[in-house]
Amino acid sequence: MMNPVQFVKMMRGGNPQKVVMDMMREQAGNNPVMRNAMQMAEKGDSEGIEKLARNLCKEQGIDADEMVNKIKSQFGV
Repeated sequence: MMNPVQFVKMMRGGNPQKVVMDMMREQAGNNPVMRNAMQMAEKGDSEGIEKLARNLCKEQGIDADEMVNKIKSQFGV
C-alpha cells in the first residue's frame, strides 16, 4: 500500500518509476530473494529476472511458459 508521502511525491510530478521502486524496496524488507530481484531490475538484468521467476515457478510446481501465456491472454497480448 502506498503511504501518504509517496502519494504526494507522485502527485507533485515525482518520478513514478522511482516511487514504485521505493515502494517495492520497502515491501521487500529483509527478503533476500526480493532484494536480489530489485537489484537485477535496477541494473536492467532481464535475463536474471526471468531465470529467478522460472526458478520460483519450478519450486511451486508451476509451468512458467504456461503462466506467461495465461497472463498474456488476460491482457489480450
